[in-house]
Amino acid sequence: MACEPGITYDTETQKDTFEGVTEEDDGSEDTLEPDPAEEDDQSISDFSQWGPHYPYGISKETRTTAVTNCPSMEYVVYTPYADNPPVVILGHGFARGPDVMVGWAEHLSSWGVEVLLPTLCHYNIFAGVDHEMNGQNMVELAEAHEADSVVYAGHSAGGLAAIIAASQDMSAVGVLGLDATDTDGAPGVPDAIGRVYASTVMSPAFSISGEPSSCNSDNNGLELFRLMNDYRAVKVSSSDHCDFENPTDVVCTLSCENPSPEFNDAETRPTIITLGTAAIMSLTGLSSDGDAWWSDEGLEEWVQSGLVQVLE
Repeated sequence: MACEPGITYDTETQKDTFEGVTEEDDGSEDTLEPDPAEEDDQSISDFSQWGPHYPYGISKETRTTAVTNCPSMEYVVYTPYADNPPVVILGHGFARGPDVMVGWAEHLSSWGVEVLLPTLCHYNIFAGVDHEMNGQNMVELAEAHEADSVVYAGHSAGGLAAIIAASQDMSAVGVLGLDATDTDGAPGVPDAIGRVYASTVMSPAFSISGEPSSCNSDNNGLELFRLMNDYRAVKVSSSDHCDFENPTDVVCTLSCENPSPEFNDAETRPTIITLGTAAIMSLTGLSSDGDAWWSDEGLEEWVQSGLVQVLE
């Protein structure tokens, strides 16, 4: 592999064999004939499940690159074994880290997307918080990776960074906000930073949000999408801020878990994964089923049950 300028590669590149998954081969050549009735039932891809590249068709590699005000930003690349896969740069939330977004990276990669999962440098409460620089760094990461067209995605303040990045990258193909937030009441940080940038985003955007709470700044990230020309927005009922991480942890759930949900995690989290993956499929053009899930017909059953509310 030829090393790119300014990027340091780990000495080992591992082919993922994800925990709990084993491959068995008893030498048998028996095959099962598909049931035509089952094929009819599967007219739209189930994006809540792993894609065809999971688990043996994905490589994982840790790299570092120099970006502005961060000489050694670490990021992990999840690459499906596919020709020229589209690229998603995925941001984590404030005071969090990439570990709580690994599930998203693996899942999206299993559906044919190359995911770059950086450790954002400017969410350090001791060294200073700079959302704008995180957005700029995401663009610089795309350039270092020589990605011509990128989807910028992120959870919470990582969603804000993704919006800032998309506003600066004229070749961006889209934005996905996972319970995205704007700045509000943080010491030393101006309020509503994202509004300056959101209005200049030219690419399509998708927003998936949870119930309003202090953890998602009462859904103030939705206002950013309302400033864009081309966006879709839904709310997953009963979901809390932690439901948009994958996996989440007790640090989040102790502060942000919904205490009295109408729908449980087994209902909300697969819905979020389905809609998030479908948004990426739509933006990258990898599958028309992405648009199908976000259509009125695709959302209809969830809307009727009250699990999903179409906001815009």
